[in-house]
Formats: sequence, C-alpha cells, structure tokens
Amino acid sequence: MNRPAHALDELALEGLGGGFLFALPREAAERLLAEAIRINVPAGALIYRDDESPRLIIVIKGLLRVFVTAADGRQVTVGYARSGDVAGLALVVGGPAPMSIQVMTSSLVVALRVDALRALLATDPGVARACAEELTRQLYRYLEDISEQAFLSVRQRLARQLLFLATAGPGPDLVVHACQQELADAIGSVREVVTRNLHQLHEGGLIDVSRDEIVILDPVALAEGAGEPARVAADGDAVPVARPRRSTTQ
Repeated sequence: MNRPAHALDELALEGLGGGFLFALPREAAERLLAEAIRINVPAGALIYRDDESPRLIIVIKGLLRVFVTAADGRQVTVGYARSGDVAGLALVVGGPAPMSIQVMTSSLVVALRVDALRALLATDPGVARACAEELTRQLYRYLEDISEQAFLSVRQRLARQLLFLATAGPGPDLVVHACQQELADAIGSVREVVTRNLHQLHEGGLIDVSRDEIVILDPVALAEGAGEPARVAADGDAVPVARPRRSTTQ
C-alpha cells in the first residue's frame, strides 16, 4: 500500500521509538516503507514457514518468536522480536534457513519488500552497515542464550524467560502470555519439567498460574532466583530489568 512521505514519523507517533528502521539512513527507511504492507496478525499465527520464500518483518506492536523444528516435530525457540525489532533479516542476506516465525500475542507488523532491501544493500553503504550491526546484535543474543542453556539450571532459565516475556497486566502485576509447551521450547526443556518448576514457583508465592496466563507476584524474588537484577519504579513497584539491546558500535 502507498505510505505517506514521512512514514517513519507516523510510526514514531504510533509509539515506535527505535529499532531497525531507525538505524537505517532515513531516505532508505522511507523508501522501504513506501512499498510496505501493514498486517494485523492474531496470536498463534505463523507468518513465515521454513519452506517459504524469505520474508522481512518489522514489529510495530506485539511479540513474535523465531523457532526451528526438528525432524520429530520438536521445536526450539531461538529468538524473539518485540516492537521495533526485525525478523527475517538473515533470510534476506543469507537465503532460506530452517526457521519459522510465529506470533505470540496479537500483533501489528510491517512486511517490507525483500527485493527492495537487497537492492539497497548493494548500493547504499549505510544500509549495509545497519544490517551488519543488526545481524551482529542478533548473533550476540544467540551466544548469550547458548551459554544460559549450558550453565544455568532449568529453574533459572525458566525464571529468566518469565521475566523476559512479562508485560504489564490490567492490575499492578506483570503477566506472561505463554503456554507451558512454549516455555519448554524456549528454554530447551520438556513440558513436564517446566510444569514441575512452575508449581514450585507457585508454591513459593512467586507466581500464579492459570490456563491462559502466568502472573508474576514477586518479580524481585524471581529475578534474584534467576540471577537477574531488578529496579524499583517511581511508584515503588519492583520491575525486572529487561535484557539490554546490545550495541555493536563503540
């Protein structure tokens, strides 16, 4: 669809204050947005399968997960994309890969034209640099995830995952919208083990578990158990510190 001349400013007004698009040269970002398609996607939908042509997705609102599937059907989550993040950039640069992208919560995304970005990569050094920095950031995140899988206990990995996925709920508590199988896929475990650890966290008064969501009752204690720092908001409530966006520039 046709976008206005200052599409980047429009996205900023919608709450998109940073991320991949804002790291690109402005003229290049506006060119990509001029041919982009905005899509409202329901929770649970797959917006890219590993047997499809590459897709390039910018998250405006919501949460996506990137995962790989084994031959026996088991899945492992290898990354997430939140507001401002890009999903599918490695597919654009390196070609098809055995990964899929699923919507975790109802999301608004922008699909960019793959051929348009490839053309800019070949002609605009600023675009090439921004893409290289973004791919490097994603690589560092994957390396951190691998070390967590190797060195942390299941309970620590689960607690970190809950803190990472937590969003503000309708009341004062933080809420996680993820099923137990999705949590197991994300931390490299199985559903039965995750269920047992969630029960232990519930018995300890740290969380409350229902069919559709997990409520974090004590984020400070949960963060301490996971080895994560926590900060105190202006209203006195404790809020876990999200994983930082790693910079690739000095």
